[in-house]
Amino acid sequence: MLDLLELVGWPPSLLMGGLVIIVSFIYGTQARRKTRPYLLATQIATICIIIDAISGAFAVGDYWPTAIITALLSQTLGVFLGYMIIGWIIVRICFTIRFRNAPSRIFTRNRRP
Repeated sequence: MLDLLELVGWPPSLLMGGLVIIVSFIYGTQARRKTRPYLLATQIATICIIIDAISGAFAVGDYWPTAIITALLSQTLGVFLGYMIIGWIIVRICFTIRFRNAPSRIFTRNRRP
């Protein structure tokens, strides 16, 4: 079971977990109501994968563009899905909190025009 979790990229590192949470909260609080949360989650996962690949290439000390592209292409789909799931959960929580009273009209007794 532990090998399966490592394949998906769980648990993420402290830096990447914090980055996913921060980017998810930014996207969740700034998004419009009609935006789909899973599309936001794919954008969050893509941003985090790119930042993870760039920081991994710089941590090794290789600053060539080919090393950055190689690090980017070596990311697994499981890590992408892990970041996407975390981002989707946080965006859904933000949407639930932000839009819980949105359709109510308090001065018109909820009548439709």
